[in-house]
Formats: sequence, C-alpha cells, structure tokens
Amino acid sequence: MKIKICVVTSSRADYGLLYWVMKKIKSNQNLELMPVVTGAHLSEKYGYTVSEIIEDGFPNLKKIKLSVYDTSPYGIAKTSGQIVDKFANYFKNKKIDLLVLLGDRFEMLSVALAALPYNIPIAHIGGGEITEGVIDDNIRHCLTKLSHLHFPITLECAKRIVQMGEEAWRVNVVGSPRLDAKNIKFKSKKELSKRYGLNFEGKVALVIYHPVTLEVRNTKYQIDNLLKAIEFVNIETIMFYPNQDTCSDIIIDKIESFAKNRKNIKLFKPLKRNDYYSMLKVIDVLIGNSSIGIIEAPSFKLPAVNIGNRQKGRDHTKNIINVDYSWQDIVKGIKKGLYDEEFIQSLKDLKNPYGDGKASKKIVNIISNIDFDNFNIVKKNNLN
Repeated sequence: MKIKICVVTSSRADYGLLYWVMKKIKSNQNLELMPVVTGAHLSEKYGYTVSEIIEDGFPNLKKIKLSVYDTSPYGIAKTSGQIVDKFANYFKNKKIDLLVLLGDRFEMLSVALAALPYNIPIAHIGGGEITEGVIDDNIRHCLTKLSHLHFPITLECAKRIVQMGEEAWRVNVVGSPRLDAKNIKFKSKKELSKRYGLNFEGKVALVIYHPVTLEVRNTKYQIDNLLKAIEFVNIETIMFYPNQDTCSDIIIDKIESFAKNRKNIKLFKPLKRNDYYSMLKVIDVLIGNSSIGIIEAPSFKLPAVNIGNRQKGRDHTKNIINVDYSWQDIVKGIKKGLYDEEFIQSLKDLKNPYGDGKASKKIVNIISNIDFDNFNIVKKNNLN
C-alpha cells in the first residue's frame, strides 16, 4: 500500500519550493501525493495561482477556499482560525501518513494545529532559519516543535533545531528545494521584452517588497521611501506583488498607484516559473526584502539590495547589500549594485551555499523509506 503524503500550499511563496517536492512524490511508485491548495492561491487578487498548479500536472488537488482576505492584524488572526476549522474538517475523513509543510507562513501553523489532535506526523521543510524582523520567526519555531521530521536547508539551521530540543535522528540537512530547478529553458531578453513589454536597452531592476510584520505601523513609511528611491534612480523596473501578509494591502495600493502612470515601471502578479527564473538571469539588481535575494540570487551572481529588518539574522552571501529604510540609503545600495564594478566582479565566483539542487530527491528518499505504521510521533525533549 502506498504511503499517503499530504502537501499543503497556500501561496506562490511556498509553492515555488514545494513544486519540486510534489513532483518527486508524484513520480515515486511507493508514495501517493495528496495536494491541498488554500489561501492566496484561490484569490483573484493574488493571481489565482491554483491554475498554475493544475497546469503543472497536479489536477487532482483539494481546494480549501477561505472567505477572509483582510490583511489587517484582525483579518490575519481571523483567517488563521478559519484555516484550523476547515482543515480539521478535511483531516476528519482522510487517512494521511505524513503531512508536509514548508517554512513560516501563518497558514501553515494553522494547518499544523488542525492536524495535531489527529496525531498526523508532520514533516517541516525550512526550519531553524532566523528572520528577526517578522512574525515568521515565531511561526517557524512553533512549526518545528509541532513537527516530527525536519528538513533544514543548512547545517547551521539543523544545529538550531537540535538546540530547540529536537532529537537529532529526526533532523536531515537537505538544502533548499528552491535550487532544484532542472532543465529550465531560459528566455532571452528579446523574448521577455516581447511578452512583457520590457526595455532591456539599459539597466533593469526587479523590486519585491513584503510587509515587515513586526513593524506594521511603519509599512506606509517604508514603501513610500522605497518608491521614492526607485523614482530617483529612474531605470526600467519590474515590480512583483507582495505576499499576503499583515498590511500587504497598503503595499499593493501604493505600488499599483505608482506604476499606473510610469512607462518604465511594470507591475506583475506571479509569473510562470520559467519566466521568473529568466527574469533573475537577465536583470541587473534585485531590490526589496524578499528571501529570493538570499536563496536564489547567489546562483545568478545577482546583487541584491536588502532593505530593513525582514531578513535580519539570516545567513547570507556577499551579494547582499544591506540598507536601512531611508530613501537615500536605498538609492546608495541600488547604485552599488548597478555601477560598482569591483563589487559586481567580486560576485563572479560566488557559490550558492543553500544546496546542490537535490533537496527534493533527498527529502523524498528519506520519506519513502520510513515505516509510518510504526513511526514514533512521541518526541523526547533533547535539552538534557
């Protein structure tokens, strides 16, 4: 009998990594993939990205739609409760051998809480990281304590998980599934220009800015300063929508208004996977506070201007240019990434420390060799 593996994805942020894991599970003859889609995937506002998941070859998925998309603190808390309720109902009638959750999204914590009374073993990908500026740290560490298998991306992350009292045998360093992209057919600048109306005659920037959820009162100030810096630099700029986090609506309203009457600003909801990677290959600088700058950008030798505290405490390579929230400092960082030839040349030999492109294979190999009929979900505190 096949091992039933339930994988939950709530947004483009986690699906970009889980895609490779899901693909490996689906192709393994000993495993049965049970994909569940919820959250922003089912919202038109965030691009209705469930359609991409279906196109990727996962048509037999369960959709758990939420009725609340308010990104105020109250809205996020209310949505969290709704997720617990709906997933508790889903788990009630399902035989699941393992629940796979990724990262630090509030939706994933709610799913884990719903699974807890059912004694469903949980595998957590991406534990042990540090991001001091957001509530993600609290969520990630909670997921670690609720989980029974851990797949951290680095040895340092694994050490932190063990320091939290998790038994070492449950922890397996696999690298980041984000780096598992294989056989990507990169589009040329000409193809991207034709499809998206981009001008690659000069320098091109990609901007991705998410709410700093421990500083939500300052969201307007932060995005205003970023946009002022972008206006000052005045180059061709691609902008992506933020994640569905606390106060992301403020950012969305600001960037939509900013892009409306500026020909050199192109605003996009999630792109196709190949197009997204192609963008990273051809742009000159990444600007914002996305983990893309830390995880993916080193593979493309790409300078990344990291603004503020969202990624504070995270291990990173020398492609990162850390700046504060002032528009002047952001401009200074952008100019370094665009025009400092010594800095740009120093990235030519940059090695990505976050994996070897085989994370998904490692995860699935470990899972497929576990006897879940006799798997021990009783965890011992390893702090003694």
